[in-house]
Amino acid sequence: MDSYVQNQGYIFLSTLYGGIIIGFAYDIYRIFRYYFKPKKIATFIEDFIFWIIISLISLTVLLYTNWGEIRGYVFIGFFSGAFLYSKLLSKIIISTIVWIVNGIISILRRVFKVIFFPFRLIMSKLREPYVKLKSSVNRLTRKTKRYLGLPFVVLKRCKKNIKTLFRKK
Repeated sequence: MDSYVQNQGYIFLSTLYGGIIIGFAYDIYRIFRYYFKPKKIATFIEDFIFWIIISLISLTVLLYTNWGEIRGYVFIGFFSGAFLYSKLLSKIIISTIVWIVNGIISILRRVFKVIFFPFRLIMSKLREPYVKLKSSVNRLTRKTKRYLGLPFVVLKRCKKNIKTLFRKK
């Protein structure tokens, strides 16, 4: 009888740990959604993948601890583990992970600034001649369009004048 109670205690603690792991996975998912801001379809797909992962975690815990038997205290263990994690550790874990991710992002930004500095320098040196060339080409294009359109304007005015000359009074 003593062994049976110990086994149930072991199963309960294992499911409690499983609930903590599920809470951690949920926090990782929340952080992921915060940084990537998915649209509706992507959110649906991500939710589906999240629930598959949560199902695999709970199934793994159940299979390794009590050969997949589902009891009432198993549910209590999962829910209480997730609840304890959300109340005790969630804020600390989220703030730590966000701090780490923001640090990594700032380091990557600095690295990319250093990598792309020569390209930005070259682009800034080439920008001024490009802008001058573009403005002169635009002026030339406008003048060319105006000169090419001049015969059509003259023809249109001639037609108008001819109509007024031959109009009966």
